Amino acid sequence: MSDNGFVPLLVCSGVALWFWFGDPGKFVANQLYKDDAAPWETVDAFYYPDRSNLTVFKSRPGLKSVSECRAAVNGLAFDASDAGFNRGDYECGVGKLKGDYYGLSVYRLTVR
Repeated sequence: MSDNGFVPLLVCSGVALWFWFGDPGKFVANQLYKDDAAPWETVDAFYYPDRSNLTVFKSRPGLKSVSECRAAVNGLAFDASDAGFNRGDYECGVGKLKGDYYGLSVYRLTVR
């Protein structure tokens, strides 16, 4: 009796469990897209007009990349007469995670 069929079955079972219980998309994105959005992710732009009060913000959701996010927040800052981010601040949320986080948005990556 040969054990050659056992190893592929074990590997396939391991991969299936990873897909079932894990998050392979997030894993691949973390490995290959460390500073930007993976092709299947979106980026949400957040501009805070007053960096000491982060409860007030303007946002642009559903962007394709971090560079689009930076362009969007630059436009929002310009509209608020804060082109150099002297008063305000911003962040780009990459890859919004699915799940219940008590009403908060949680992202795979947050960059400036």
